[in-house]
Amino acid sequence: MKILSFKKYGVKLKATIQATGKLGFPKGTSEALDFANRKYVTFSQGDGGAEDLYMAIHSNENEDTFKINISSGYYSINTTSLFDILGINYHEGTVIFDLIRVADLDEELSGEVYKMSKRVISKNENDMES
Repeated sequence: MKILSFKKYGVKLKATIQATGKLGFPKGTSEALDFANRKYVTFSQGDGGAEDLYMAIHSNENEDTFKINISSGYYSINTTSLFDILGINYHEGTVIFDLIRVADLDEELSGEVYKMSKRVISKNENDMES
């Protein structure tokens, strides 16, 4: 039997695209994903285009990995070019990705995989889009 720990499953995992285009992670997410010990991620795109993104966390670097940076205790990834090329508009609203564990893809993507479910909060309105 396997214990489903609050430490791992009690935190809502998310990431937000900053105004600079960097992908930032709140402290709780960074701790739950163990960014202190795992320093790299790769991004993958499914058949659904920019709306079908996945993030795999790795301990080792290769030519496809993005480095996880830390500044003042805050973790981020320099993803500006990636989001620009994918056409994700992070200038007109707050783009948040809810991270949903997808263990079935771990072997295929060689890491701990999370689906990036996008939601947008408009700067001009309080409406939320999905």
